[in-house]
Amino acid sequence: MTRLPVHVQRRYVRLSLMVLSALASFALGWILLDSGQYEDYEQLVAWIGLFVSMAALLVSLAQFFPTLPPPTDAAQLADDLAVSVRAQWEEEVAARNLRTPRVIPLAWSATRRPVAAPPEETHRGAGDGLVLRPSLNGRLEGDFDAAARRLAEGYRRVPAGRLVVLGEPGSGKTVLAAILTLGLLAEREAGAPVPVLLTLAGWDPLGESLKDWIERTLGTAYYGGRTEIPRMLLRAQRLLLILDGLDEMPEASRRDAVSTINKSCGDGVGVVLTCRSTEFQDVIAGGAPVLRRAPVVEVAPVPTADMIAYLSDANWPDGVQWEPVYTHLRANPDGPMAAALSTPLALTLARTVYSNCDRDPGELLDFDSSHAVQDHLLDHIVTAAYAPDPGRDGGRDADVWEHDAKQAEKYLTYLAVYLQQHRERDLVWWLLSQRLSSPLAGLAVGTAAGLLATFTVVARMLFVGPRSDAPPAELAVGIGIGCAILTMIVWYAAPGASPGALSLRRGGSLARLGRGFTTGLKLAATPALPVGVAGAIALSFSGAWNEADLADIVMPTAAVCGGVLALCLALAVHSWLDAPPEHSKKASPADLLRQDRASSLTGALAAGAVFGVTVAPLSTIMWSTALILFSEATSTPIPPSIATFIADDLSNSVAYRSTWAFILATPLPGAVFSLLILLTRAWPRFSILRFSLAAQGKLPWNLLHFLSDARDRQLLRQSAGAYQFRHVRLQERLASRAPAQDRSTPDPRTGHRTIQAATGATAVTLLLTGALLMPGTSDRSPVEFIDTGTVASMTFGPRGSETLITVDEHGNIKHWDTETGDEVATPDHSIPKQHLTSSDDFGSAPIVIPDGVLGYTESVQDTGEDEFFEYRVYELFPWGNEEHPRRTKFFEGQLNHASAGLRYLLQSEIGGDYRLVRRLDTQTNVKVDCKNPTGTFEDWSMSGNGARAANEAGGRIYLMNFTDCSGTDDLWSGDKTVDSLALSHNGRELALNAGGVTWIRTLAH
Repeated sequence: MTRLPVHVQRRYVRLSLMVLSALASFALGWILLDSGQYEDYEQLVAWIGLFVSMAALLVSLAQFFPTLPPPTDAAQLADDLAVSVRAQWEEEVAARNLRTPRVIPLAWSATRRPVAAPPEETHRGAGDGLVLRPSLNGRLEGDFDAAARRLAEGYRRVPAGRLVVLGEPGSGKTVLAAILTLGLLAEREAGAPVPVLLTLAGWDPLGESLKDWIERTLGTAYYGGRTEIPRMLLRAQRLLLILDGLDEMPEASRRDAVSTINKSCGDGVGVVLTCRSTEFQDVIAGGAPVLRRAPVVEVAPVPTADMIAYLSDANWPDGVQWEPVYTHLRANPDGPMAAALSTPLALTLARTVYSNCDRDPGELLDFDSSHAVQDHLLDHIVTAAYAPDPGRDGGRDADVWEHDAKQAEKYLTYLAVYLQQHRERDLVWWLLSQRLSSPLAGLAVGTAAGLLATFTVVARMLFVGPRSDAPPAELAVGIGIGCAILTMIVWYAAPGASPGALSLRRGGSLARLGRGFTTGLKLAATPALPVGVAGAIALSFSGAWNEADLADIVMPTAAVCGGVLALCLALAVHSWLDAPPEHSKKASPADLLRQDRASSLTGALAAGAVFGVTVAPLSTIMWSTALILFSEATSTPIPPSIATFIADDLSNSVAYRSTWAFILATPLPGAVFSLLILLTRAWPRFSILRFSLAAQGKLPWNLLHFLSDARDRQLLRQSAGAYQFRHVRLQERLASRAPAQDRSTPDPRTGHRTIQAATGATAVTLLLTGALLMPGTSDRSPVEFIDTGTVASMTFGPRGSETLITVDEHGNIKHWDTETGDEVATPDHSIPKQHLTSSDDFGSAPIVIPDGVLGYTESVQDTGEDEFFEYRVYELFPWGNEEHPRRTKFFEGQLNHASAGLRYLLQSEIGGDYRLVRRLDTQTNVKVDCKNPTGTFEDWSMSGNGARAANEAGGRIYLMNFTDCSGTDDLWSGDKTVDSLALSHNGRELALNAGGVTWIRTLAH
């Protein structure tokens, strides 16, 4: 079994200690909050100190297992990169079948074109004025490794390490560059410069410097998108640049490219440049300087004898006759046919087409130009590549492989048009989503995310049923709209990034954590500053700077600050996981996709977990702290035990004991945050795009598998982390055959305007929809306590109003605004005292409901059998000083509470060996009996919708759900006697009077 390196073992030990520390702290915290085994602030601080001490101890233990520092020496980094580059090009050479026993011979010699530097400059050696004139002639044939060795030896004889290779299209310049790369790597000494083969088609010299482009390209291909190591290698002159395809750059950029290479690469940097012969001559003639101290060689056309020898060496199917073509070539060595087949590209195309297709090579004699011959071969190469091959997929039906060939040609044509539109050769999967996604894609993704969030909430409601702890429908809509808007903002604001790789390193942790934390602050400040300034201006003009309004600002702001802190912590964790890699990795598109997928999922899940776990506690702690400070500053009463108050409020906000509240407080925010993080990464956006294009029939469902298969069939080639068409001529030919409307270049300004219009319209639509669908918030009070004094009975006002009605022991009725906590004079909410009591004080608290006060008289009915039936006549005395009751209900037994309109009545009964709490629906006469958990008949209160009831006994609050008779008894942990309580219409708000203060708290249970 392979033994892990020492530094990896030490890393696992440190991670294990950190995980154990986190689990232990979380477990202790859970036990502490759950048990309530603390009574004051000092004891709470002591527990927190214990957690900190444990963490410090484990961190100290982890220092005994230090990491081995990553290599920082440029020579070591170069040796590491050389291994990855060699593995990559060995794989590519094998994929191109360049190691076959017989390859097409390539010959080159010093060019006769006026494109080289003067001989005395080109061949000057290291000695004092010594001029070396090595031979620039060469021929490549026979064994691949021997040919690569000879090519590398020839290059090393060039004094300056600079070389320009010219040739006609398809002459084998890229093959020579790959062979040279492997030849130099095979005999490279430790610490020597690393040959890296880069395709110039992806460089824009006007928009990006050569050094930045090299660093970015190497960073993406070998270092998970990070550029630190390529920058170090470039500065230390540990790179030998083999730049392929100057002719594949836009014509306007070629001259600037040659000038930039001269300026950026000093004498100590080796440079090999390949280009088409005519294009390079035009660049030099157009005013570009020659590549300094670089000799220029030109690849010669394949001689007629070598053409015939290469074609004759193939094992042709029966009936395929090449003799007429051979006879024509011998007779016309300078004719169009010979010119067409004088490149390795044309010869391999001809060999593939006529080996796999049932066609006669003699048809080539009918064409009168070399371009026509090559176009004919290119038109049939895709079909030939997918034709049955006995060594790979023989035996397929003709209809099957022909259909596959047509589909493949359709997909490849789409990709060729895309590359032509953007004037590129490299097909990189992470750029596809930025360029091919519809301007309305963000709208679609945001809508999908919003619907998913809404359905998740609704599904929870359906599973829970009509219980009062289930969220309301407006909450589901609000969550969906919020998710949709956030998703669209992230989609358009962060158009994607290069693929990354997961790297766990301790070195530089503080810098990465700080970078992520700062990013979170910037993101939060962007919307917070204008909103805060606008709110302050609005309040200043309204003259509403009073204590209540200030509390309405300070408390939510403190809660938001807690959420921002959770955001910053989550982004800090995400940034910490995005560490610079220590070593290079072999590049391939599939590898980059897997690396980015692992990095995206790990980073998003970790950040989402941190955000989900911390957002509710931090918001509650910040809110509680602000409340305490505000109460002290304004002399507002606060609970007797600060520690108890914070812990109790934290329990109600996070609601660890309620499944639904737990989902809202932890997994749902974490999942939403993870989704937003994912949308900034390359892999998720690429996945969305490929599914979209596959659904439209433009590309296959598994795009990378299709591209890999096309590469195996010699239609594509691979360069680092990108695919390219086997030759630019194939790309151009496929694109030219596409319909004219598909070849038109998209107008970026039109797309930009569309994105802006779609984003604006969507945001306005969603905001209007939310405003229409979200009802009033009468049951949600931002004020947590009201100085009402001692209350004998109270009730929330009618549904839709922000009121709390209280009746003290003397029968005084007061009306409070739950939004501000102020007393409001309401003449309509008063009744004559004779309907409340016959004496100055109550013998028992009156039953107060939103419609008025329930009073009763005792009555006795004679049954006629010397038995008497006692009953009570309950009368509703409405608010508004009416002398006579408007509605009367005859009721057997004791009535504890009723809803508005007397729809639901609450009774206490004795049933068998235990006591019952009964809810009666007066419209349907349906009774629901639940076991009385307190055993008391007095002081029960019911929500207006009849879903739940509450009662106080022994200093505890008991909450009963009539759906399944379940309940909780841990809603109050204060040390004051509860005098009265009331439930809001939907049962999610509890008003609780204790110690002369009425607390209004949101029930998360």
